[in-house]
Amino acid sequence: MPTTLAHSVWLRRLRAILYRHWHRTTILRQGTGHVVQYNDALLHRCRIELQGKNNSLEIAAGARLWDVTIRLIGESLHCRIGPGSRLRGGLYQLEDSGSRLEIGDSATIFNPMMIVCEGGLIRLGNDCLIAYGSDIRNSDAHSVIDATTRARLNPAADVILGDHVWIGNQVQILKGVKIGARAVVAARSVVTKDVAPGTLVAGLPARVMREGIDWDHRRL
Repeated sequence: MPTTLAHSVWLRRLRAILYRHWHRTTILRQGTGHVVQYNDALLHRCRIELQGKNNSLEIAAGARLWDVTIRLIGESLHCRIGPGSRLRGGLYQLEDSGSRLEIGDSATIFNPMMIVCEGGLIRLGNDCLIAYGSDIRNSDAHSVIDATTRARLNPAADVILGDHVWIGNQVQILKGVKIGARAVVAARSVVTKDVAPGTLVAGLPARVMREGIDWDHRRL
């Protein structure tokens, strides 16, 4: 007979498999060497696409995804969604070669657009809250070139969010931005430069409204 712990793990995995089957999650693979790990996660009406070669997706135990689209199109791309995270709607897309998307533990994300390309990184820390309609990218997607030298003027740059960051509705976070732990970005802001920890920013472009803050999921 299996141990109590092993039996519990087996039941969670069986529940996750049945949940995906009955709730119409599809996983499409084109190419070779792809790895998808999601044994103890619950996926509801999600669409996962892997094209190219040697791409990997890891959805950790206890994560729950509803109506999410994840696309890995390229080579040696890696996406990880941390344990206990809640993702509802939106597009998560990785392109080119070596690009990475890392979502920390217990993140809550609603209907975002997240695109990682040019071998870059978007990393969200633990317990981040991303409200509806935010747009986070590490690249401009197209090249701006000096007309004389033909040198590129707009290279990609990583985007990093620390732990316990709150991003309001319809925020746009541009390439190269780092947002420190406990920071808050107000709705419809455009973040063009780094945000210090424990800072509230707002506006277009976002500017500091208040320092020395923290926030809570509860209405205290």
